Amino acid sequence: MTSPQNPQNPQITALLQQVAHSMAKGAPPGWQRASISARADRHAIGCHGVVNVLANGRTRPGSMRTPKQLKRVFELDDTGADALAIELMVFADGRFEALTSRAIALQPQGPGHVYVLRPDVRPPDPGDLQSGPVDPTQAGDPQEAVRLLWAYLRKRTEIFGWEPGRLERFEDVLPGPWNAEEIEDYERKLGVPLPDDLRALYAVADGDGGDDGSRLFDRHIWLDLDQLVSFRHADHWWAAGDTWQYHRLGSVRSDGLPRATVRSSADRPGWIVFADSTGGDFLAVDMDPAEGGRPGQVIRVGLHHDDGPVYVADSVTELLRLELAALERGDYRCDAASEQLWIDAGLRELPGDTAEDADGGTEGSGAAAEPPVHHADVTCDAELSPLAGDPTLAAVTVRSAEPVSLAPLRDCPRLYGLDLSRAAVRDLEVAALIPGLRYLAMRPEQWRDLIERAGPPPALAAAVLADASSPETLAEWAVGLGGDRDDIRYYTGRLPDHT
Repeated sequence: MTSPQNPQNPQITALLQQVAHSMAKGAPPGWQRASISARADRHAIGCHGVVNVLANGRTRPGSMRTPKQLKRVFELDDTGADALAIELMVFADGRFEALTSRAIALQPQGPGHVYVLRPDVRPPDPGDLQSGPVDPTQAGDPQEAVRLLWAYLRKRTEIFGWEPGRLERFEDVLPGPWNAEEIEDYERKLGVPLPDDLRALYAVADGDGGDDGSRLFDRHIWLDLDQLVSFRHADHWWAAGDTWQYHRLGSVRSDGLPRATVRSSADRPGWIVFADSTGGDFLAVDMDPAEGGRPGQVIRVGLHHDDGPVYVADSVTELLRLELAALERGDYRCDAASEQLWIDAGLRELPGDTAEDADGGTEGSGAAAEPPVHHADVTCDAELSPLAGDPTLAAVTVRSAEPVSLAPLRDCPRLYGLDLSRAAVRDLEVAALIPGLRYLAMRPEQWRDLIERAGPPPALAAAVLADASSPETLAEWAVGLGGDRDDIRYYTGRLPDHT
């Protein structure tokens, strides 16, 4: 591959030398090399810690505080990066080398380092691969939802032992309702209609007032319509990880049902958050369900569901029914002094498992599988011919010691991702002929072979290098892919006491 050499910033080289010196000083006896992977931005430094490699090939974690010098490296780097990846390795003979780049990063859960070649191209949304609902009608009932709301409020007054007239005064306590025209105006601002039962509830009250003691929906505060619209257009931070840096093939969430109820997305325009736990989790109505779902179903998203949404109930009506039933069973805790109520509503929450859709490697597996195959994980020494031309196949991970042929994958119209980092392949040049291939993970020797034979795939947006042996290997690989030399900065030097 092409040499990574470029001019070095002497101030950055000196800072990296200081960090390398600290790494060498803290290394265990018999060490051969030590490395760190860090990512710095204007706010903080994230560091994966020191890894020491011993003479016998074993690794041992090191202990060192995140070096403050790396923040200064970010400040001195003149590439204009929002964040800067820093890879640093020091050898027992006193040599050190480093790479800085805004486009290369170590994948937290992936096979190696990802180089984002086309930052304008986002990873495909796995939810888009799924079919819409078999039953497109809403399960909620507007009149029943209103009846259940009042029955639920009545039961709460009974539990707290309030005076008989307290329920009527809920009309004074809860925010005033909206009329039909006003609700329609809010829906236009949302850009998607509310389910009929939730719309009917906003004609009764504009949320629950944000009172921590109310929390009318499963310990979540019911948002008013202004908050609903604001939340709709705000940054949904829990879905911010939907980038190539965090992307992993096969991370499709399954809710464990023959037909999925919720699409396997991080976020969708058809999900409308209407209740807030104030702890980073939210309830949303889903107007864009998967095959086994119904429009208006309730799902939970947020901080503790960053790998996908979970199904809660088939409608807001059903959610209220479950909560009322829990109160009538006595499945709750309450604090009369603070007028707070904690309900165990027995909600049907299906957390599911992160799983591949199909395992390849045996005769007869692949395209004929039911439900449709989106990700095939080939774990045995077998041919990929059962996957040939599969109309739904989006990603393939291959793990095999015997060489396989990629030829069957050339005509898979939706194939975007390949992980060959743990496979032997006899015709790597085929990868360059897959027209929609955007993500490719391979080992250094595989990348060298592909680039020499055919060059990288034309649509490639994210290249992944597994088992990078050094920052120099990373830099050579990135330059060989046609990377921006002004972004890929390679540094070398020696420790002062090893000259």
